[in-house]
Amino acid sequence: MQRNKVKIAIIILSIVSIILLVAFIISIIVDHLMNTSNNEANSNFIMVNNVLQEVTVDSEDDIVLEDENDIIGTLEISKIELIAPIREGISQEVLATYIGHFPNSGIWDGNVVLASHNRGSLVEHYFERIHELTKGDTIIYNTKLGKRIYQVTEIKEIESTDWTVTEKNEKNIITLLTCITGHPKSRLCVIAEEKNN
Repeated sequence: MQRNKVKIAIIILSIVSIILLVAFIISIIVDHLMNTSNNEANSNFIMVNNVLQEVTVDSEDDIVLEDENDIIGTLEISKIELIAPIREGISQEVLATYIGHFPNSGIWDGNVVLASHNRGSLVEHYFERIHELTKGDTIIYNTKLGKRIYQVTEIKEIESTDWTVTEKNEKNIITLLTCITGHPKSRLCVIAEEKNN
């Protein structure tokens, strides 16, 4: 009888030990999955000026900041009385209503390249007065990541096939492109560098 009680006790202890071991393993797996999920969720946020900002990182060089209306920010140029929304892409559909952002250019760091019409009765023509800009004028770019202030450093005409102005840059610059009336093979290009305080 005593032996049966010992056997039963050993079996019960073995079962309890197995249950505890399985519970321990499950808790480790659940903890790992929760940490992975939290890390993935946190990767959609960055700190800017001590404020947590939500972003989606497509790659190391590209951060998508669109709001529910696909607006990534606004462009302000007080000299030409411009405050306009910026949307991702440079299709005719985008440029009909917004300033377009070149998808292959920076969205915050590096070379942010934007385009808009400069005339037209059926489309918005936000860049109709950028030819009035001169070196030293201020351009403000606002996104969820904050506000960048740029100072115009260069204004030039380029060929419509010259895409070198959209290339990456080590400096934080903003490049504005628009057509030139009467010169379909040319573009007006305004380049501004981030203003250091």
